[in-house]
Amino acid sequence: MSRKLTTDPAALRSAANDQLASTEGAWAGGAVAVEGFLRQVVADIGRMPTLSVADAEFRHYSSGYASYIDVFITKRDGSMCRSDSGWTEVGGLPLALSRLAPLAALFKPDVRSSGPGGAGSRGMPDLSLVTDAAPPGWEEEFRQIGQALDRHDVALLGSQVLSLRLEAGLRVETNLGSPPYSVFDAWFHWMD
Repeated sequence: MSRKLTTDPAALRSAANDQLASTEGAWAGGAVAVEGFLRQVVADIGRMPTLSVADAEFRHYSSGYASYIDVFITKRDGSMCRSDSGWTEVGGLPLALSRLAPLAALFKPDVRSSGPGGAGSRGMPDLSLVTDAAPPGWEEEFRQIGQALDRHDVALLGSQVLSLRLEAGLRVETNLGSPPYSVFDAWFHWMD
């Protein structure tokens, strides 16, 4: 069912207006139920044999509204982590879990850093960074992420679908994109 929602005009209008676009599963229970469900999905990913969740942002980046949970997944073996002079860099795969429907997008490998006093850097989701296949060196992790999402009936969307344009006149309040808006903008947007 979640794949049907991806490009359904009524669902996209709801998503563009920050309204839940699904009435199945956790989405039938409202925003609190969705949040609890997405926490379960993140926990399941973190229990996979080769994966570790380095960070999961449930607080809308402490301001505004994010239509997704920003999850940063790294390798459990620690091979993607480096520390130097009080700074830590972690390589991993960003994953966005939509709060509006059981949909997700996985992005190309990235590096996040953190340092003294809470300083750090992170990237934001961007359509141009969506990955459709396992990045080199991430094949097993990509497979395990897919398995975890499948167990929870969360559809992983690719760039072809996410790059489709929204119907004329449909506007998305977002700092992440600009007109003409795409399916990506409807499901994965953030406004500060």
